[in-house]
Amino acid sequence: MARLVESLSNFFGRVEILARGLENERRAAELALARGRPLEARDLARTILASVPGSPLGLALWADAAEDAGLDHEAAEALAELATLVPWRADVWLRLGQARARMGDVRAAEALERAADAPEVRDAARLALLDLCDRDLWAGDPARAGRWLDRIGTSLAVAATTGTELPAAPDREVALRRAECALALGDMAATARYAPVVDPERLDGRGALVRARLAFAQGQWSPALDLGLRACILDAPGSAELLSALIAGCRDALLVDRARRVVTAAGLIEEPAWAAAFAFAEGRRADARAALSRGLTAGHAGAAAALLRLATETRDLDALHTLAARDPGRLPEDLRTLREGAVLAAEGRHRAALAKLERVSGEAAAWSAEIASGIIRSWVPDEGIASWPDLLDELGRSARALERLDVVTGVEAIAVERERPLRVAVVGEFNAGKSTFLNALLGEDVAPTGVLPTTATMHWVAWAPDPFARIVVRGAPDRVVPHVGLKAALKSLAASGERVERVFIYAPIERLKRVEILDTPGFNAPDPDHIAAARQAFDEAHVAVWLLDASGPMKESERRVLSEIKGLGVPVQILVNKADRLSPDELARVLVHVQTSLQETGIGSYAPPLAFSARLSLKGKLGDADALEASGWAGVEALFAERIVDRSAELRERALRRRALRIARELASVASARAAEDRAKIEEARATHEVLLASAAKLRHDRRNLVASIEKALEPARRMLAADLRPLGDLTDERKRTDPGLEAYVEERFVSRLTDPLVHEIAQHAGVAAPPAAAASVRAALMGAVAALEGLAERADRPLGRVIEAAIVAFAAALVAATEVGPPAAPFALIEQRAAMMERALSAKT
Repeated sequence: MARLVESLSNFFGRVEILARGLENERRAAELALARGRPLEARDLARTILASVPGSPLGLALWADAAEDAGLDHEAAEALAELATLVPWRADVWLRLGQARARMGDVRAAEALERAADAPEVRDAARLALLDLCDRDLWAGDPARAGRWLDRIGTSLAVAATTGTELPAAPDREVALRRAECALALGDMAATARYAPVVDPERLDGRGALVRARLAFAQGQWSPALDLGLRACILDAPGSAELLSALIAGCRDALLVDRARRVVTAAGLIEEPAWAAAFAFAEGRRADARAALSRGLTAGHAGAAAALLRLATETRDLDALHTLAARDPGRLPEDLRTLREGAVLAAEGRHRAALAKLERVSGEAAAWSAEIASGIIRSWVPDEGIASWPDLLDELGRSARALERLDVVTGVEAIAVERERPLRVAVVGEFNAGKSTFLNALLGEDVAPTGVLPTTATMHWVAWAPDPFARIVVRGAPDRVVPHVGLKAALKSLAASGERVERVFIYAPIERLKRVEILDTPGFNAPDPDHIAAARQAFDEAHVAVWLLDASGPMKESERRVLSEIKGLGVPVQILVNKADRLSPDELARVLVHVQTSLQETGIGSYAPPLAFSARLSLKGKLGDADALEASGWAGVEALFAERIVDRSAELRERALRRRALRIARELASVASARAAEDRAKIEEARATHEVLLASAAKLRHDRRNLVASIEKALEPARRMLAADLRPLGDLTDERKRTDPGLEAYVEERFVSRLTDPLVHEIAQHAGVAAPPAAAASVRAALMGAVAALEGLAERADRPLGRVIEAAIVAFAAALVAATEVGPPAAPFALIEQRAAMMERALSAKT
């Protein structure tokens, strides 16, 4: 910017200076300035002012000389006096604001704002707006900073916001600050649109820093480091912090070495922040933390900030604990809460830790979610029993929050199932010998065989001290019968058309204390309900035993069902029954065929398939030793004992995890849908928020221009008011001024007649629907306005300009209040996140 004395000489003559014989001093002062001798120029300027106090040229010379000499206090004094003489000059106010800013004077912003508003020297007004923007950026208020830029021009802002092509010659200084505002607000898309305007061929430190930050955010390490080094060499504020963060996160040895050479050449390599950055880049996290801790102890500038950055950017809890111990005031509220949650988690107080972590928001939210996910993963170990009380509590809380009582019931069922014996489903097609196999397994004839209505019903065989059966009939009381009467009872019910849903068979058999058996209908049973019941067994069982008929194993119907159940994850043990009907060679070929078919189906057998005869096994169990020997039962018995009964805890655990996983997936799906609805509502509310804010601002701005049209529209209401007041007679009568009842009547009629029409007219001009609170706000404004009027007649007849303005301002305030976007009623996003964590933990270990 040109010197003040040069620009002011075009407006102010030198008559006074010439008249006092000071022209030589003026010329000598300007020559001293030109030759870089500001103190000499200062003395000459003060000589002129001593003879001609208040001389604009003398003050301009003094200000220019004091600025060149670094005497900001004198420059500010001269400029403040000069500004009173030429208050329309933006360059004078700009210089005054800049001088005060260098002094740390709180009045700097006031002077800069005067410069921005001055009608002359628009270049100076632009520079003042840029300085005001910078002040707010440094103060951490990028939203306000952007508003100053709006006053410079909107073409660049509109182009970048809409994604359209930028102007041919955009204001690069504005673009730089737009990019900085977008970075501060976390809007990387806007930053990427503004950054290209910052000339890469002529990057100063500040421009290099912006482009470095953008490259860093986009994961472009090499250009980010190059630009960061440039910004650091050019001493851009904030560049050292960015460069140390880049070095700490970089894993490219060549890039790190290049940075090390620059930092070493600058003599900074021993400083804690840089030592920590290079240590972290080389994987020496403990060394990095120790270096910063030493710097913190020694009171080294920037050590605390670097340690905080190390903690947050690398999610280093140890660094966070170190900082909390040395300088707890440095921790923001969210990080303090996160640390408290992490401490609770380390102490094993998981529920309290999760409750604490739920409260973390902002930039620390992702780190908090990572810790919470680790807690939930710890509940599902690779081996052994999961932490079921924690898992079920979390699932139940989410289900209740989503109002899914059916899922709550499923969670409670898992809790009950943990205490129950292992459940084995015996499945296969109709007439595969499932009930005979079951009787052989238990050593007693407890499962009905050979009758279609009987074997088409699922039987649940469990332990009880006394033998009996309970038949569950749809729409009728249960029937309790002895074992010997079960087959007859089922035939009778079938004959009468009653629907048997399930049969529970209880027996005092020792094996049933550890294993319960589900004897299912055949998959090829004629009744679709029976097929559905058989499929349901896979949902209820911990492990399944699939019986094939040796005379026709792995038919297409069996292969189809095996393919369908593959995704359920239930272990399936394949057994080939009725082996006594085949020769040894035929049986060997059947087993090869079964193995091949299983491979093609993509489902394996829990243990290699075995062939046996359930019929001979049962005969052997009932006393026929030769039949037992020929049945192949010994292998089946050993497999059942060693791979199923002895591993019952493992099989039950896997089944419980599968069931919990299904619940977690359902909750995640429901919560995701609810959270999406919440997000849509919030976005809709935000859009409305912007519209209402704009309408409110326009109303406040245009309120004086709207008065005439609104007052004209209120004429019908004024006539109604006049009619209301006619019974009162002459309102100018002094005696009526002291009647409080009369005054209250006039005020009430004034407010009631004008409120609704005013609300309607203002809403029409605003182009929005009146919010619910608008009428109350306008009514309150009217009451205040009418109370300020002095006489009853004045309230009835006076023009309403001030009253209408007050009502417009009140309506605008009601619009702003109506724009507040609160949090959703239920934390569905949090439930979605937690359910997804549960799903991932269970999926990985099920």
